[in-house]
Amino acid sequence: MTTKQARWKCPQCGAGILAPTKPRRDDVRRYCLPCSAKGGRLVERIAPALEAKREQRAAFVSEKARQKRQVARRRAEPKKAQERCDAIRRRIIEKEAVRIWKHMKEWHKGKPLPRIEIVRGRDWGRTRGYAGGRDIQIGVDPTQNDDRSKWTWALLAHELAHIACPPISGNGENRNAHHQMFYYCLREAWMKRWKVDINFREVKQWGYSVDRIIEHQGWHAVRFVLPNPITPIGQDDTNNKTEGNNQ
Repeated sequence: MTTKQARWKCPQCGAGILAPTKPRRDDVRRYCLPCSAKGGRLVERIAPALEAKREQRAAFVSEKARQKRQVARRRAEPKKAQERCDAIRRRIIEKEAVRIWKHMKEWHKGKPLPRIEIVRGRDWGRTRGYAGGRDIQIGVDPTQNDDRSKWTWALLAHELAHIACPPISGNGENRNAHHQMFYYCLREAWMKRWKVDINFREVKQWGYSVDRIIEHQGWHAVRFVLPNPITPIGQDDTNNKTEGNNQ
C-alpha cells in the first residue's frame, strides 16, 4: 500500500522534500538539517497543502458549531419568549391584585395581600385556582385572548375573595367557602373595579352558579388583557389596557 506523501518545506530557506503526510517525530525528513545546524535549534518543515486543508477543516468545524448554536438558540427562543411573557403577565396580575384587594378592604379589614402563585395552564380556555391560608394560586393559559384574560381576572378576584372573606361553619363537610358574604364581597370588587351594576335577583342558592350570574352581568365591562409571547418586550405598558387605561 502506497503511503500518501506531501511536499514539506523549510520555513527559512524554502527547500522542499517529499515525505509522508504523517511522518514520525524522529523522521529526519521532518526537519531542515542545514538550517538547524546554522541556528543550533531544530527547524521543522511544514506542508503548505496540509496546512491549507487543516485551515479548511477548522473553518468547516467552526461553521458547523456556529450553525448548531444558531439552531439551539432558535429552538430555545419560544421557551425564552414564553418566560419573558410570563414575567410581564406576573407584573400585570400583581398590580391588578393590589387594585382588587383595595376594593375588598371592608371585608379583609386591612389584612396584607396574599402571596400569589401563578401556574401555567394547558390552553383549555378556563383554568383553575386555589386559595388557602395566606396564599392563592391561579392558572394562566400560555395562549391568551380577550375571553381568557377576562377569565384570569375573574379567577383572581374569586380567589382573593376567599382570603378576604374566609369559609364559615367549621371544618369538614360543614365547611362553607361559597357563602352569601363571600359573594357580596366578590360582587363589590366587580362593581367597584369595572363600574357595573350587579344584582342577585336570579340567585336561588349560594354556590358556583352565582359566579356565572356575576360574570353574565359584568363580563362586558372587564378591560383586562394579558399579552402573548409575540408581544415585543418593552411594549407591555402600551399593549395592555390594564397597565395604562384601567387605572
